[in-house]
Amino acid sequence: MRLAHQFFLSLVLPIAIAILLYGVFASAHRKQILRDEATAELHNYATLLQAFVESALQRRDIALVRRRAEHFASAERILGVAAFTREGETVFITEGVKREASRLGELAHRAFLEGGDIEETSTVVEQSVLIRTVSIQPSPANPPLVAVLVRDRDYIEVLESALNRGLAVTGVLLLLISAIVAGLVGRFTVALPARAILSGAERVASGHLDAAVPEKGAEELSRLAHAFNTMTWSLREARARAQREEAARVNVERRLQQAQALAAAGQVATALGHEIGSPLNVIQGRARRAADLPGCPEHLRAELETIARQSERITRVVSRLVSLARPTRQQHGESDLRRVIEDVVAFLGPECKKRHIETSVICPRDSGEWARVALDSDRLFQVVFNLCLNAIEAQEGGGELVVRVLPERDGPAGARAVCFDVEDAGPGVRTEDAGQIFEPFFTTKANRGGSGLGLAIVHGIVQEAGGSVEVASSSTGGARFRVTLPTTLSGPPVSSAPGTAEASSAASSDGSVEASPDATTEASA
Repeated sequence: MRLAHQFFLSLVLPIAIAILLYGVFASAHRKQILRDEATAELHNYATLLQAFVESALQRRDIALVRRRAEHFASAERILGVAAFTREGETVFITEGVKREASRLGELAHRAFLEGGDIEETSTVVEQSVLIRTVSIQPSPANPPLVAVLVRDRDYIEVLESALNRGLAVTGVLLLLISAIVAGLVGRFTVALPARAILSGAERVASGHLDAAVPEKGAEELSRLAHAFNTMTWSLREARARAQREEAARVNVERRLQQAQALAAAGQVATALGHEIGSPLNVIQGRARRAADLPGCPEHLRAELETIARQSERITRVVSRLVSLARPTRQQHGESDLRRVIEDVVAFLGPECKKRHIETSVICPRDSGEWARVALDSDRLFQVVFNLCLNAIEAQEGGGELVVRVLPERDGPAGARAVCFDVEDAGPGVRTEDAGQIFEPFFTTKANRGGSGLGLAIVHGIVQEAGGSVEVASSSTGGARFRVTLPTTLSGPPVSSAPGTAEASSAASSDGSVEASPDATTEASA
């Protein structure tokens, strides 16, 4: 049985039993009161009748006796009056009880024999009646008489039935109101809160720990709902903690696998570097020399150039593997960020021209005063080169390459730092790849020969220098890599004057870099 039904029965059933018991005892008590009133009223009539008849007999006026008897018989609920002598002779009898004369005479004879008044219930003329005898002694000279009064008793049953019906209707209405109130109270204080807690428990059992129940209803159910919500919150926290621990464990395992792969790659790369480095240099040099010979056919020169480029590519891959697997060493030296960026853009100018990619360098004019980073020029060149090369390779059908140096800012722990962005107009980096893009051997260009080492090398060098590298979307929808590096200058950051123009460099068709003195100011907070 449901809790709400039990609560409903626990309220309504005692009320119903109480109403029933009250009806039973009230009916019995009321019936007794009505009978006592009828008896008392009949006794009063009998006393009056005795006085009137004795008075009339003392006057020896039998007609007066009959008139007074008829007067009594016409009273409310009096069915009839009769009088009998000791010998059973009828002195007078009213019309209402003439058919019961013999029975009334027998009762009068009994009263003579017993020497006292008799009162009993009986049935006269198919009615329930109350009969009482009255002894009349008018004078010593007159013989004694016994008068019999017959009073109607059916009205007690009728009145009792009417009162019982009223009591029953009242009880039913009271029970109905009690049932409605109990139902509403049980619904809002017990049923709905208990149902919500049950539903929440079933959701938790099915794995939905985000279930929450309203803290309403009776005090105990409200406290139970609060405890349930606290329990689900604890379960969610425990599950989130377990998930974090599992993710950390998986991350450690993945990094261990990467470390093992890097160690193996380092060993292989070192061996390959020693074994194939010299042959590759010979192949590259001979191919270029053969391509430069006079009279070399154009198609053959193209094939020799392809051989030389592929040899360079193999050399670069092996160098990346070796540098990636090499243990971390302390960073030393410093370099001019603007100059290194311009060198990289100039170096990649021919490749950008061939791929129809426009290049530009945006840098504040006074950057030479503060854009010196705590990283040697070779490693800084490698960072900028890999980011720019990654941007170029992401734009197969042409586009743009923008390298932007941002104003000096506060770095970690209040140190001075310099940022620069490398942006492209390519397809950008997918959200699901952003967390893995700096991991070794992760690449989205495997079908185009990508090794997944360029961004991993950038990340490693920048971290060793005490900086950071982040990836986001550019204003053109492509990728934007932001590198933050500590500077070698001390003191608070230098603030550029408002409205200071920036130098913008664009790659010309021959790969050279030209300054645009009227470029607009661009800054990123």
